[in-house]
Amino acid sequence: MPYATLQQLTDRYGQALLVSLTDRGPSATGQVDAAAVARALADADAVIDARLRVRYVLPLATVPAIVTDLALSIAIYR
Repeated sequence: MPYATLQQLTDRYGQALLVSLTDRGPSATGQVDAAAVARALADADAVIDARLRVRYVLPLATVPAIVTDLALSIAIYR
C-alpha cells in the first residue's frame, strides 16, 4: 500500500512543478511522467518502511497523516 499518490502530489505541489521535475525526455511533452513519479513514490515508501520496520508490523493498517506528509516530501525531493 503506497503512502502517497500522484494525485496527492499534484494537489500539494501543483501540476506545473511535477511537469518541470519529471518531463525529462529528449523532447518536452508538457506532461507529468507518471513512471518517474511512481519511482519517486516507491523510493519514498522504501525509505519510510526502512525506518518503520524496526518498530512496527508492515504494512500499516492505517497510514497516519504524518507518514503521508513525509512520503510526499521525500518523493518531491527525489
